[in-house]
Amino acid sequence: MTVDTWLLHDTPSKRFPIYTRSNAAEVMGAPVSPLGWSYVWREAFGPGTVRGYVDFGGFDADEFDGPEDVYGIFGGYFYLNISVMFVEMERMMPGGAARMAAMFDSGPGMPPHIAEDWHANAACGARVAANVGCFMAGEVHPDLDVLHEAAIALRAERPDLASISPAEIIARLRSITPLLDRAGCIHVQIGQAGMIAMGQLAELLAAVGRAGDVARLGTGIGDVESADIARGLWTISRLVRGSPALKAAFAPGIDGVLGRITDLRFHDLFRHFLYEHGARATNEWDLIYDTYETAPQTALALIDAMAKQGDEADPEAALNRNAALRRECLADIRAQFPGQADEIDAAATALATWFVARERSKNMCVRLVHEARMGCEALAAQGIAAGALDDRRQFYMLLSNELDAWASDPAAFTDTLRRRLADYHALDQIEPPFFVNGECPPIAEWPQRSVRDIAAAADGDRLTGVACSPGQVTGRARIILDPSDPGALEPDEILVTTNTNPSWTPLFLVAGAVVTEFGLFNSHASIVSRELGIPCVASVDGATDRIKDGMLVCVDGAAGTVDILEGVA
Repeated sequence: MTVDTWLLHDTPSKRFPIYTRSNAAEVMGAPVSPLGWSYVWREAFGPGTVRGYVDFGGFDADEFDGPEDVYGIFGGYFYLNISVMFVEMERMMPGGAARMAAMFDSGPGMPPHIAEDWHANAACGARVAANVGCFMAGEVHPDLDVLHEAAIALRAERPDLASISPAEIIARLRSITPLLDRAGCIHVQIGQAGMIAMGQLAELLAAVGRAGDVARLGTGIGDVESADIARGLWTISRLVRGSPALKAAFAPGIDGVLGRITDLRFHDLFRHFLYEHGARATNEWDLIYDTYETAPQTALALIDAMAKQGDEADPEAALNRNAALRRECLADIRAQFPGQADEIDAAATALATWFVARERSKNMCVRLVHEARMGCEALAAQGIAAGALDDRRQFYMLLSNELDAWASDPAAFTDTLRRRLADYHALDQIEPPFFVNGECPPIAEWPQRSVRDIAAAADGDRLTGVACSPGQVTGRARIILDPSDPGALEPDEILVTTNTNPSWTPLFLVAGAVVTEFGLFNSHASIVSRELGIPCVASVDGATDRIKDGMLVCVDGAAGTVDILEGVA
């Protein structure tokens, strides 16, 4: 394999040199497909994001050379450019880069931000401050709801893709590009405002000695759309739990279960779930990966696992408990610190507004990506039927600018796509650097993935991370690296994994608590875990190696700690 010549490998920006896998690994943990990157990100989402930074006020348009200044792709792996955020935060407030580093430094060796003369720009700082002020006052991007409705309408208007020509499908794909561009603009602006709001709340709480209350004030918000995935599956799981006939249908396994189910209520609920949430998946931002709609067995497996959980895990009850915890926390702060309470309350309200807007924005983006995915699936099916593809995944080895040529003569690409897919799989076996600073090491020098030599934690050890969702739970640890096999997790066990995103959150209703190696307070899974009332500690270094299956652990989601109470033989 000639990995040094892989077609998805950027030259790092000289103006904005630092890229990180922090948070990026939650968005797309595996190598990105050529079609997914070129169509979704390079042509649409990236340019929209650049415009979003400019429109938000932090930059002048001539300060960007292109999308590679905000997102990077190295060896097929997705990176966020953090230098852009450093500069913007410094323009808004002195010391802003240090605050941003604290939010993203969940890996070893964060390169320092080096200030340059051109970074200073008072006019940009003032524009950003004004836009953040609007957000803190409750104003969310006016186009968010409009574009969200456009994404819903696109799904409702989806034609029978199997019955239209490749040219018509490609035309539909091109019609989605402007929507993805606008989505990128909106999403990054909401993200910027929210991170600043979170920083302000953290500073206000630290000033009165209540830094540990950030997680409590970020819980029990309500109306967080990504949590609807878990709520929808929970409703169906209650139907299964209460029906001997449905339990019997699931008993032999997931394969063929829909054919064994005669309960019309189940089929109606499940069809509705797939229609509303079929876009969601573990790697939902990349076209190549299956979602609940393309692989419904994943959702069925989650329903089967959740049906084992008692009613005490009801997400609505958890939301109500956490909302009460949030109110109690605010009341306590108001009683102890009446002079600062209004400002803290306002910052907490702004952060809650951001949680809702952030997940709505993400849901909008993922819906748009999925409509493109379904068109690609139809084209791949046609390629397989014509004998031009051996495997649907080969289709995603195309670049966006090759789609028309492929549609005209699919067989001309067969050998090229076979080679690309082999290289793509090889990339999944190497470990990308966590940070890229100015230049990226040659891909051939990246280490192979291997079993890490990290000693297991001992009885009495305390592992620390980021407090993401309050609550204290003791249970047996279960290491889960693939959410497509939820049956390995028993009710009330502690889910331990590398990183999660909202598609994992139905598992949170089975688990007693969640521990991750990566991710921070503002990660999607952290937001949703708070919404579902599941204790969560993120960014626990080496968690999947130091914690072993069967260990008895105590997770404190407000303190950000994991105590090892009992090891395994």
